[in-house]
Amino acid sequence: MLNYVSLFSSAGVGCYGFKQEGFECIATVEFLEKRMQIQKYNDKCKNEESYIVGDIETEDTHQRLENVISDYFKNVSKPDIDVIIATPPCQGMSVANHKKKDELKRNSLVVESIKITAQYLPKIFIYENVRAFSNSVCTDIDGVNKSIDEAIFNNLAEHYHIDSQVLNLKNYGSNSSRTRTIVIGVRRDLENTCPLLFFPDYRKESTLEQVIGHL
Repeated sequence: MLNYVSLFSSAGVGCYGFKQEGFECIATVEFLEKRMQIQKYNDKCKNEESYIVGDIETEDTHQRLENVISDYFKNVSKPDIDVIIATPPCQGMSVANHKKKDELKRNSLVVESIKITAQYLPKIFIYENVRAFSNSVCTDIDGVNKSIDEAIFNNLAEHYHIDSQVLNLKNYGSNSSRTRTIVIGVRRDLENTCPLLFFPDYRKESTLEQVIGHL
């Protein structure tokens, strides 16, 4: 069975599709308990320990995540995480928040996703965020401020083929116009595959009549 780890998972909507496709949730990490309760209601994970409520920047949360992953693979000869998906908070990247003074701290939450990806080296990683994600500035692992795109490539390109695209979800089956940056990395030892294979096929957007005409 394929598996995944979800970081900054909110109410679990972004990764619910993995459950629909038969993936098993190893662990899901979210800061707010009320959001995690929605994930539990949807039975996203089999084990109670897999639902980790906490600040991912703290050592305690990292240790709890490590313990859950270790327990999951305890009886597996070759432990491997298939997918890590991360949607770090985007307040610092949002146009609505561009005048605030704490963008770097907020944007640096993506670095926690990079650290965990580098630690576990899943077969595939997926980062999803707002349009401005890649060009936004973060404080990288080395303490230097740089674009998020540069931070991802500097830390992960040795192990991954990486591609980033800005997609409007109305062209991929959604009934609303929502532009998002999707970054996909595929581990270099996976033969005959590349990130481009995992991006969705273009679909013409629905008309208003098609969406609400039945009402």
